[in-house]
Amino acid sequence: MRVRALTAVAVSAVALSACGSSSDETATTGSAAADSGAFPKQGVSFTPPADWSVNAGRGNLVATAQAGQATVAVWRYPRTQTLPKTKLQLQAARDALVSASKRRDVTFEQIKTAATEVAGAPAVQIRAKEHIAGLPRTVRSTHIYAHGAEYVIDAYANADSFRAVDAKVFRPLLRSLHVSSPE
Repeated sequence: MRVRALTAVAVSAVALSACGSSSDETATTGSAAADSGAFPKQGVSFTPPADWSVNAGRGNLVATAQAGQATVAVWRYPRTQTLPKTKLQLQAARDALVSASKRRDVTFEQIKTAATEVAGAPAVQIRAKEHIAGLPRTVRSTHIYAHGAEYVIDAYANADSFRAVDAKVFRPLLRSLHVSSPE
């Protein structure tokens, strides 16, 4: 299980390399903070599913949550440039993210995108089919712009189970998400 979690983290780092600088460091074992989904030093908290393995991360990787072949990776990338706020700025950010994804992965197939609000902040959400570690996955990638950072929540599973996991885990986890200035 730990090898799979580390592989998921490594794959997420590669998948997000276009979104910001990635960390070469890997996830650490779970802690009380990880089990609760509270990461105040990174300005992130969420309610993880009770039966999922949650691990704290290092560097830009805040945490991972995993069960079976379904994974959620939570990232925080500090930003110095002006963060997108308006609908037009969010659409431009979405277009840049989709273009970067297509350049990075020739199998990338966009399903749906939206400029939206998550955790009370401007966000872009991209749902797509792509390959992670050579395996086809359906991905919900959410980019939240707040507190001088881009928070990225990548949630993915195999195509057969994505809809069920998305409804039962991914969307509720996003609804529970809170972002703030890091401590």
